[in-house]
Amino acid sequence: MKKTWKFNLSKGKYRFLGLILLFTAILSGCTPPTDGEPQAPTVTLSPLPTQTAKIDPPATDVPQPEDTSTPEPTETEVPEATATQMAEPTTTTVLDPQFADMVFVPEGEFEMGCDPEHNGALSCVEEELPLHTVYLDGFHIDRFEVTNAHYAQCVEASDCVAPRQFSSTTRERYYDDPDFTDYPVIYVDWNDAEAYCAWAGKQLPTEAQWEKAARGLSPQAHPWGDGDPGCSVVNAYDNPSADYCVGDTSEVGAYPEGGSPYGAMDMAGNVYEWVADWYDSAYYSTSPAENPTGPENGVYKVLRGGSWSNAWYYLRTAYRSFASPIPSYYGNNIGFRCVIPAP
Repeated sequence: MKKTWKFNLSKGKYRFLGLILLFTAILSGCTPPTDGEPQAPTVTLSPLPTQTAKIDPPATDVPQPEDTSTPEPTETEVPEATATQMAEPTTTTVLDPQFADMVFVPEGEFEMGCDPEHNGALSCVEEELPLHTVYLDGFHIDRFEVTNAHYAQCVEASDCVAPRQFSSTTRERYYDDPDFTDYPVIYVDWNDAEAYCAWAGKQLPTEAQWEKAARGLSPQAHPWGDGDPGCSVVNAYDNPSADYCVGDTSEVGAYPEGGSPYGAMDMAGNVYEWVADWYDSAYYSTSPAENPTGPENGVYKVLRGGSWSNAWYYLRTAYRSFASPIPSYYGNNIGFRCVIPAP
């Protein structure tokens, strides 16, 4: 009996040791690695291209008049169109479909730059001076800013690239939404605009062509005259109400009362518009007197017209903004229109 008891004890002892070893192995298998917690895979987002542009101040932070006193409200007289303007039709009546939805701007001189007498009681800035006389050959300019529908045709033809984003400020779908086919295309850079105009048999307007089409022969403050903007004539930031008229783009041509003397729509507000010229703040001092096309080279391309996000100061026909074509700059308030030189 004694011998049997020793044998069983030894056997139980080995079993006990085996259980200990098994339990240790299980614990070891459940213990995390000692070299740190496992890491989740890292997702790297590609950054947007570096965007360099003239940044306009917030809508409520605009240059103030030299005379800070508040004048009595007066009715602004809009200069009457001259005989030359009245003699020319505001629309192009030709059979060539290339000129459909374009307006004609006749050859002749106009006053380019800022005129303190037609500037909404604000002082002119240096880059808008001097006011100078410019002669331009006649040309046709798009009545409306290029729309999503028109731009999509160029994309379908593989001559244009799609906008960088298909949304807008307040709409998840915009470019590819049938409800917004007649709204201005946005998120296109200068090269996209140039490519579209070339595909359409047109070209981007020069800065001088754009300004004459916007103001006519008088250096008036806005396309409709010297009168203040408002949500009945333009899609922009409304100074008196301290709020946006829309807060996003609007259908092209939705503000007929804000049309230019030649019948071009939305040349103030809605979206900024690319033009052909390189930007030079001192160019008006050296600009040729006939058909100026801007500096031969530069860093930035000119933007004109202001947008839905801008206060009244930036809607003036004399106001000049700019952005970089390389690396490309684009945004939710930038579009364009095209021109065709008159035969």
